[in-house]
Amino acid sequence: MKTNEIQFGGKSYVCRIVEANDGEELLIAPTTLLDALQPGSCNDENEGFASKEAESIYDEVFFFTDERILQLPENELVAELKKDNSD
Repeated sequence: MKTNEIQFGGKSYVCRIVEANDGEELLIAPTTLLDALQPGSCNDENEGFASKEAESIYDEVFFFTDERILQLPENELVAELKKDNSD
């Protein structure tokens, strides 16, 4: 299991890295990170991002999912991700 830790707002968020069909490494992050990055409404002028740093981190993440799914073995995690994105 390959992971990456993202620091934001004084907290650490453990993310998973999975390989796409084309070999690209994709960052899968917990929804708790998404909540920290976008604490406001999507109707805010900055699209609800907490800061420019938050927007930059958001752009690096391929997909957000809950903690339970992030803990799954690699093949089960990929199967879950394919439900929302077949590529």
